Amino acid sequence: MSAGISDRDIAAEMQFHPAQTRAAAWQDAAAALAVRRVLLAEAARRGIEAHPGTGTVRETAEESQIRRLIEETVAVPDVTDEDCRAEYARQPERYRSPDLYEAAHILIAAGMTNAAARGRAREKAAGLLTLLVQSPDRFAALAHEFSDCPSGESGGALGQVSARDIAPELASMLAAMAPGTIAPIPVPSRHGYHVLRLDRKSEGRLLPYAAVEVRIRDALRARAWAAAAHAFITALLPPPPFPAPPVATPNQ
Repeated sequence: MSAGISDRDIAAEMQFHPAQTRAAAWQDAAAALAVRRVLLAEAARRGIEAHPGTGTVRETAEESQIRRLIEETVAVPDVTDEDCRAEYARQPERYRSPDLYEAAHILIAAGMTNAAARGRAREKAAGLLTLLVQSPDRFAALAHEFSDCPSGESGGALGQVSARDIAPELASMLAAMAPGTIAPIPVPSRHGYHVLRLDRKSEGRLLPYAAVEVRIRDALRARAWAAAAHAFITALLPPPPFPAPPVATPNQ
């Protein structure tokens, strides 16, 4: 036990702080308990009582006190239009509409954690790709016959999709392809192997400031609030160190 935080309390808190090592999880849990303790002490000092909300997720009394403390003490100036326009000018590439692809695929499904199944699916997809190199106009017919995706019923057509709509491996390949071509290799994803064709691509465009102003303002407000809350909490905390984890035993 150290500084009023018991080893038992830290061990119980560790479940909420996954980390690569037990020592790191222990330190994260100890820090979280230290923050909670000083916030509750500050709430008590200010006479802030618990008033749990009545939403879908009910607060505990301690959670209510901490929330009310933060609401009453952490204030940030409102974000100005100049702030928003400066953010828009600083990173304009963040405010583009996504590239859109009209594509089709033939999926050879496989349990990708099974080496044998993965090899069979890759071999079958490679065989279809060989046929398509010779006769690309057979794509729809082969998709209808062999694809394990429901899109096979429509010749493998995926419609118009963005990178957010498809597996990241497919998105990466489509970004590198020229319209009117078939990917030179079967493309793996967690679903299996894909024979992939790109029909058309529409480049994303820079969105006008008016279209993203609300998004930028909300992001800047959240960023400013988080910084102010962090500064408030840091000022209340005692200096480290937090308690070290106990030495593990063979049963731990």
